[in-house]
Amino acid sequence: MDGIQEWYRSPLSGHDILAGGILIVLTVLFIFFYGLVIIVLWNASKEIIGFRYLLSSALADILCMIQYGLLDGVAILTKSGLVRGEGRSLLQLYMDWVWFACCFHLPLIAWSRLHAIYSPHSFREQRQWMSYAICGAFAWLLSLIVCCATHWHPFYVRFYFEPAAYGMLAEDFPKYQRDGHSQMFVGIHIFVVVLPLVFYSLTIALLIKHRSFAGAVQPEKGNRRQSVETKLIVPCILGTIVFVIGQVAITMGTGSGPWATWTICFLFFLNSALQPILLVAFSPFLRNGVISLLTIGKPARKSTLVSV
Repeated sequence: MDGIQEWYRSPLSGHDILAGGILIVLTVLFIFFYGLVIIVLWNASKEIIGFRYLLSSALADILCMIQYGLLDGVAILTKSGLVRGEGRSLLQLYMDWVWFACCFHLPLIAWSRLHAIYSPHSFREQRQWMSYAICGAFAWLLSLIVCCATHWHPFYVRFYFEPAAYGMLAEDFPKYQRDGHSQMFVGIHIFVVVLPLVFYSLTIALLIKHRSFAGAVQPEKGNRRQSVETKLIVPCILGTIVFVIGQVAITMGTGSGPWATWTICFLFFLNSALQPILLVAFSPFLRNGVISLLTIGKPARKSTLVSV
C-alpha cells in the first residue's frame, strides 16, 4: 500500500509513459484500421450476408479495445481510477457486457458459416433486419441478460482500474477464485469455444463433401458471393484460435508486478485487435477493399467490391 501511495505522489516515470502510451497509440491505430474494414463490410453487407455478422462483431471488438486499451492507458497517464464508488459497479457491468458480447459472437459467426455452406440459398435470402436481429438477440441481449443475472449475485467480485498496477484489480481476489465468479467466466469461455468448434467441424465436412462433387466445373459468376462467404471461414476459425490462446495465457498467469497486470489487459485488447488483421490477411475480398480505400482515399463503389 505504501508503494502505491508513493507512486501516486511521484511524477510519471518512463515506465508509466511507456505503459499508457503503448495502449493509447495501439488503440487509435487499430480502431482506424478496423474502421477501414468496417467500411468495406458495410458497403457489401446487402449482398454478402456474412458481413452483417462481422459488422456486429466488429462493434464489440472496438468497444473491447477501448475499455482494455484506451481506458487503461488514460488511467495510467492521468494516475486516476476513472470512477469511484458505485461508478465502479456500473463500469464493471458495462465492461462485462461488452466482453460477453465479444464472446457470444464467436459461436454466432461460426453458425453463420455453417448456415452459408449448408443452406446457401436460404442464407442469401436472409433479410438485413433479420441478420441484425439475430446478432442483437444472441450476442448483445444475451450478454446483457447474463451480466444482469450475475452482477448482483453474492459471488460477484468487482474489478476496478488501478493505475499504479497498470491494469485492473479485484476488490477481493480470494473470493473471486473461491466463490464461483472465476468458475462462471471459465464456463462461459469453454461454451463459446466448444460450440464454434462443432459448427466449424460440420462446415469443413460439408465443404469437403461439396468439393468432391464439384470436380473441374468452373464457378459461375453467380457463385462469387458464395465464394466470398466460403473464404471467410479461415479468418473466423483463426479468430477463435486467437481467443483460446489468449484465455489460456491469462489463466496460466503472466507473473507478478505492474507489467504482469498490464499484460492481462493487453491480451484482452489483442484478442479484438487481431480480428481485422486476420480478416484482411485471409479474405481477398476484404483485402482488396481496404487497399482500395487506402489508395483512392474514398470508399470503393459497391459494384467494384462485388466484382473482386
